[in-house]
Parts: sequence; C-alpha cells; structure tokens
Amino acid sequence: MKLFSTILITALLCISCGPNKQELAKARYNKAEQLFAEKKFNDAKLEIDSIAELYPDQIEFITRANDLLRQITIEEQNQNLVFLDSMLTAKQAELEPLMKNFIVSDDYGEKQILIHKRQKPENSYSRVYLRAHLDLEGNFYISSRYTGAERIYHDQIKVYFSGNEALSEVVPEDGFNNRYFEDGEMTWEVVKYKDGKDNGVVDFIARNASQSLKVQFRGKKYYYIVMEKFDKEAIRDGYEISFVLKEIKKIEEELGKVKAELSRLNV
Repeated sequence: MKLFSTILITALLCISCGPNKQELAKARYNKAEQLFAEKKFNDAKLEIDSIAELYPDQIEFITRANDLLRQITIEEQNQNLVFLDSMLTAKQAELEPLMKNFIVSDDYGEKQILIHKRQKPENSYSRVYLRAHLDLEGNFYISSRYTGAERIYHDQIKVYFSGNEALSEVVPEDGFNNRYFEDGEMTWEVVKYKDGKDNGVVDFIARNASQSLKVQFRGKKYYYIVMEKFDKEAIRDGYEISFVLKEIKKIEEELGKVKAELSRLNV
C-alpha cells in the first residue's frame, strides 16, 4: 500500500511538472515559424492547424498562428506570381515566330481575328481553297470555299494523299455554316467545319503539311484541288497558334486570380 501511494504521488508530480498547454502551443507555433523560414509551407500549415485543434483555449497563439498563415499564403501567392509570369513570357516567345505570317484584323466584324497574309478574303475572292479561321482567344476552325460557274452543293470535304485520308462530317446547308451566294455569273459556296465537324481533317493537314495534299469537295457533284503550300501552312500554323493562345489565356486568368488574392491579403 505504501509503495502504491509513492508511485501515485510520483506520477502526480510528473504530471504537474510537465509542460502546460501554453508552452505546448508556443512550441508548436515556434516550429511553424521555423518551417516557414525554411520555406516548408505545407509542414508549417500543418503545425498551425494543430494549434487551434489541440489548444483551442490558447487564444494568443491561435491569433499569432493565423497571422503566420496569412504570411505563408502571401509568400505562396508571390511564388505563384513569379512562376506564372515566367510561363507567360515563355509562351509569348513561343507565339512570336508562329505569328510572322498572320495579321490581326477587325475589318470583318466586331471581334478581332487573325488572318494568314496569303488568305486575305480580298486576295482569295475567286479561289477554291480551305481557309484557316482563328481569333485572339485561340478558337480555330476551317472552312471550304468553292467558286465556280455552277453549284456543286458541297457539304463535306476529304483531304488525302498516297492512300491516307481524312473525311469531315457532313454540314447540311443552313444559310450560316453552309451557305451559298451568286451574282448571276459566278457561284460561291462556303462550308464551316466548327465544333469538331472537321472530324480530324485539321490535324491531318497539320501533320502532313509537307505532303502533296488533295482536297475533294463532296456534294451533288465533286470538285478537286491540290492544296497550295501557303494554305497548308496557314492551317498548320493557325492550328498550333490556337493552342498557344489558349494556354496564354489560361495563364493570364490564373495571374488575375493570384493578383486579386494578393490584393485581398495585403489590405
């Protein structure tokens, strides 16, 4: 019995002499500060979370921990800003050589578009060809343009070479994506292959731009052309530009979010 009493007293003394909640909360906070200084932000945030969870009555260190969390968040956002700025610079550098044959024009509607120098409508009025369509947000599609003395009623194209081919979907005549007009002597037919209606034709042209590509305009009658080098390049480069422009837009959106968050945190 005497031995049991001694053990009990010793245990109580150990408990009473152990670190109190304030000291434990302080230790956690100091550890979080150290991790922050070492730029181990996730580990620091785990220490901060544990203070409020384990010592909810230690208001001083919870408050200090929240201030530290704000500093960590600001530092993380500043790092994101530097990273996104470098990505934007790299993408803009990637875009520059691709743009050498394109001009920005707002002559064809309210929205600015990119036009290949050799595919300007005023220079292609009576040509039969495939045109690249691209805007500054990276939206891209192609259209087939037929000019002749009589209609062929085309609603589909096939691009091919040496046993390889790509066939678009049929685009029914609707006065918009498939339309025609005439002036009494000549007829023009324009079919737009938007929203995937090209069915891989664009990718086929981009991958095989060095080949002698032929195009079959398919409708009630058929018409055939061999693609001009600059038309293949317009589609290939416009297609590649579209991806770069979309990436740039995404980076700029992320930059906007980071700057807004930093503005909020620095109030």
